[in-house]
Amino acid sequence: MTWKLVVFVSAIAVINVAVVIEFVRRRKLGENFALLWIGVGLLGIVLSVARPLIDNVANDIGVRYGPTLIFTGAILFLLFVCMNLSMHISRLTERSEILAEEITFLRNRLDGEPRV
Repeated sequence: MTWKLVVFVSAIAVINVAVVIEFVRRRKLGENFALLWIGVGLLGIVLSVARPLIDNVANDIGVRYGPTLIFTGAILFLLFVCMNLSMHISRLTERSEILAEEITFLRNRLDGEPRV
């Protein structure tokens, strides 16, 4: 890998970290997800610099082309993130339904008449 590509990929990773930090500062991204994406940015820097190591690990595993190993890991990582976000959405949906029921009960208690 040429040094230009290493610099380019590292710059993209640094920009990723900077954007995540800015989103946290503006309170558009929670800290728990910020740590995840900062870790992704730092991993991007490490992977761009450690390309020969990746090729060696890929050869040891039996993968002919090192970046294939990275893409496979990235796809698995994104599947994990999707599953994690689905769990958060399910939990929030459940909480929203409970809150809507509690609001209905409270309104009924205040009005004195049942609502549907």
